[in-house]
Parts: sequence; structure tokens; C-alpha cells
Amino acid sequence: MQIDTDFAAIFASDGATIHRLQLHTRADGLPVLIDNTGVRIAPWEVELLRWPPSDEAALRRGGYLPIRRFTPDMWCNCVD
Repeated sequence: MQIDTDFAAIFASDGATIHRLQLHTRADGLPVLIDNTGVRIAPWEVELLRWPPSDEAALRRGGYLPIRRFTPDMWCNCVD
């Protein structure tokens, strides 16, 4: 078993295989993931497994990570 020590690597699964991907920025500024052959990977094709924290904002902009939405309203399932 190989161990990848590159902490800047992005790993994703397509359900059958784990892929090492690279983050690139298109000419229009949209962040995209590509594989080692340069093929663009769409956000709905993979589930990210590991990514560097510094890339998290770009991955969210590209649609690879869900945008966290927290409601400020408290919810309670208790009897008053």
C-alpha cells in the first residue's frame, strides 16, 4: 500500500476508484478539478475525500463542496 505524503493533494472517489486530482482555475475564474490527463471532472461525478484547507473556498465556488447554510433560529424539541 502506498502512502501519499503530499498534503496539498486532492483525493476524490467516483464510487469505484479513488482519484488524485488537481485544482485549476479556468479563464473565466471558475475553479475546476482535473485528473492527471487534463480531463475536467464535474462536481457531480465525484465525492471529495481529502483536500487542503487552503483550497476549501475555491472548491466551494466550483461546486465540489456544499455551501454550509446555518439557520440562526434555534430549534427545540422540548415541552414548555
